[in-house]
Amino acid sequence: MNNTINLENAHHITLPNGLRVMLCHTPEASESFVSMAVRAGHFYDPHDCQGLAHLLEHMLFMGSRHLPKPNAINGFIEQHGGTINAWTGTEYANYHFNCSGDAIAQTLPAFADMLRQPLFEEEALTNEIKNIHAEFEFKKKDDLRRLYQIHKETCNPEHPFAKFSVGNSDTFSQHGCAALKQQLKALHHTYYCAKNMCLCIASTMPLPQLEALVHQCFASMPSGQLASDDWPALYTENELGIQINIHPLQSAKRMIVTFALPALQNDYETKPLNYISHLIGDEGEGSLLAYLKEKDWALNLIAGSGIEGDKFKDFNVSFQLTQNGLENKNRVLEALFSYISIIREASHEDWRFHEKSKLNTLALEYEENIKPLSLVTEYAQHQFIFGPDELGKLRSTIGSYDKGVIDHALSFFTPDNIRLKVISKDVKTTQVCAFYEAEYSVENIDPKLLQELRSPETISELQLPPPNPYLASEYSLILPETGFNIPNKLVDNGGYRFWFAQDQQFHSPKGDIYISFDAAKFSDSLLAVAAKRIWLGALNDHLQAKYYRAEIAGLHYRIYGHQAGFTLHTRGFTNQQTLLANQLLAAVLDFIPDEKAFEHHKALQIQSLHNSLLNKPTNRLFSRLSVLIQRNTQAPVELLDVIDSITYEQMHNCRKRAFEHYFIEAFMHGNWSSEEARVFSKALQEQCVNAGGGPLSRAVSKLPVGGTLYHEVLCNHDDSAVVLYLQAPSPGFTDTALCMILEQMLAAPFFNALRTEQQLGYIVGTGYVPHNQHPGMAFYIQSPQCSPKHLLDSMTEFLFQQLNEIEFYRFYWPTIQQNLIKQLEERDLTLSMKSQRLWVSLGTQDLGFNRNVKLAERVKELSFEEIQDFAQQLAKRERCGELVLFSKGKFEAIPTQEKRTINSISHFKQEIPYY
Repeated sequence: MNNTINLENAHHITLPNGLRVMLCHTPEASESFVSMAVRAGHFYDPHDCQGLAHLLEHMLFMGSRHLPKPNAINGFIEQHGGTINAWTGTEYANYHFNCSGDAIAQTLPAFADMLRQPLFEEEALTNEIKNIHAEFEFKKKDDLRRLYQIHKETCNPEHPFAKFSVGNSDTFSQHGCAALKQQLKALHHTYYCAKNMCLCIASTMPLPQLEALVHQCFASMPSGQLASDDWPALYTENELGIQINIHPLQSAKRMIVTFALPALQNDYETKPLNYISHLIGDEGEGSLLAYLKEKDWALNLIAGSGIEGDKFKDFNVSFQLTQNGLENKNRVLEALFSYISIIREASHEDWRFHEKSKLNTLALEYEENIKPLSLVTEYAQHQFIFGPDELGKLRSTIGSYDKGVIDHALSFFTPDNIRLKVISKDVKTTQVCAFYEAEYSVENIDPKLLQELRSPETISELQLPPPNPYLASEYSLILPETGFNIPNKLVDNGGYRFWFAQDQQFHSPKGDIYISFDAAKFSDSLLAVAAKRIWLGALNDHLQAKYYRAEIAGLHYRIYGHQAGFTLHTRGFTNQQTLLANQLLAAVLDFIPDEKAFEHHKALQIQSLHNSLLNKPTNRLFSRLSVLIQRNTQAPVELLDVIDSITYEQMHNCRKRAFEHYFIEAFMHGNWSSEEARVFSKALQEQCVNAGGGPLSRAVSKLPVGGTLYHEVLCNHDDSAVVLYLQAPSPGFTDTALCMILEQMLAAPFFNALRTEQQLGYIVGTGYVPHNQHPGMAFYIQSPQCSPKHLLDSMTEFLFQQLNEIEFYRFYWPTIQQNLIKQLEERDLTLSMKSQRLWVSLGTQDLGFNRNVKLAERVKELSFEEIQDFAQQLAKRERCGELVLFSKGKFEAIPTQEKRTINSISHFKQEIPYY
């Protein structure tokens, strides 16, 4: 499948009513993508009804003139092979959907009807207020949302950014239902008009027909007026030069330095902020981060993110600090401003700018994983700022060097133009923010410190990056060789297996190398896993500065743990990738952290595990599900005790024993010749002298059929949550296909019945959930107002009713069948996605590399009677294993029998049989 969008050749029209439209003809694509941007974000909320724009966005899905039922538009789009969604931001709301390429003639009129003629039924309005309140409650323990609210309370109170954007039952209940309905109608009438909207469509439909369709759907929309965006300054001098101290829920030590800028992100010709963030965010040797890590002041640094709008931009430099760094935060600030001084002094050295431009060119020329719907959504909004000629250059312009523009941008990077956030459990706070109850305090930054930062001392260790040694002068393609379009086993000697496939589809100078180590002594106990986690953390930290230049030149790497050991994965341009893989492999085999690094990464692992226990209840339940079903996956709660007491000697011994005996499976796929693959395989084999033995088991728990197992997960959260997991009896094509089909059949009705109608919670859904390719499906709800027993009873009542009335779905079966076949037959979108699919196939012994094709064939053959039989067996509890995971929140736990309850994870894993 090809969904490439060429935006440079877009066709621009303006309808007589003023609607601006950008059309892209994509004849090779299999889908159409549509986005409508409306200048009607929360900035336009009335002061006495904050959150109204968000409520309006929800209400547009609750029925329109031609599709009057709530969420009918969702079902309609799904029937045409797509999905629809929306969001409400600061200045804009956005509505977007995709559908089968030729279905746009049916879907676009329904989309226009939804935007133009919403019904605003009072019952639906009451329900959506409950949903928004549940969404609000869901985010109350989210540190990012709490931080965002404090940001709002500490900016200029006259700027609309200060408004509460989400809304909840308290803010809406100040108005009666009838009055609220009138406010929604007024907001819709004022802002949902042609001159205040911009449309972007990428479709397979030829342009003349597409243009005619747009006229047909939107020409009758009232013209209205473009909404004003004449706001006061986001920050006055009262809101600059301040330090905001924030108490987080999760263990965190962060400092965010915010520079208040005009909308410099809209300069698409020079892109000065890209250049500045590239330098400040550098992680190589001599960089600001490398210096701070050497001093044990910081663990990480991110430059450039921050809120932005059409006329403002926050440029954040965000530091993840150590305890030492928190105590020396003023010196961290001095280092930042010392580094900015170096950047300012070197702004005349244009070679760095041109190197960054070359990196941008390469990234665009060989871009992978472009998400067409995101792109179309972006361009719908861009039409409010840029003209048609400029829109065509946004992605193609690489950046032309202009010292004046760079110097102007750097003129805002001064100590007097900062806001400082210090986030730690150690800070003193004096007030509590509205809605999210986060504690914080505000104070002026010490004038003496600001004076020191205006002329920071030179730090000799800080240097701007040298020329990138990994940036090749040219990237060429190899000649295709017969028979290598699928993985070929080049070596298999028991302890070492090497596969190679050549890219003959994407014609890109890129590739992937996977090297997996199955090491029993890194996976056979909680101690071994604890040792592996600390060692991997220290290893990745050790490599970060050393290979950062490779990373930004398009040569990426990851070293990550898995159930049986760990994997080294490199990807990107094939030039020098084998060199990088060899260098990384040498480090993997030789690296032993010293005691200081061990203690440091042990503390980080403890912090990370503690933080994972603060995740939202549904996330915790799914994480625990993986632990219970996969033999070699461990729970954070069990790892904590072990990692807390592990010694340096124990870690060292585990690492030493792990590398005495291991199994290696490697896979190389991309723009290489078979000879290059053989040379690399030989070098790899020579490096890994202790490769012996076979691969380790990826066993899956065999849940009992005919009765439910229960497992409670303790969460520090008021919401209750339930996950009902049904495990298929085999990984065969029939069981897999039936699981996938039934989950897709029940997904929309489950959401509509339990969220839209019964209002049980904000997080309601279903999912096809395989573990190590063993199929299963899950039904889940998280609720602020219902007990877990109530949730489970509602879920099971729904399932029994639907399974016993499965005949109702006979009408929908052909559509579901076609959609699933389409998903399974989708071609790989990128070379890396294909590499990953082939790599997974190797891991699951799918050596025909066609599991999805065979699954699609099985789906084509399935009769509705087979689905009926499966549903009836499920209803009688004769087919699938059942597991209920729950978190009680502020409610009573689900009453269960002792013999059906999993109390000890390790005991359960010892007793349960395995597939």
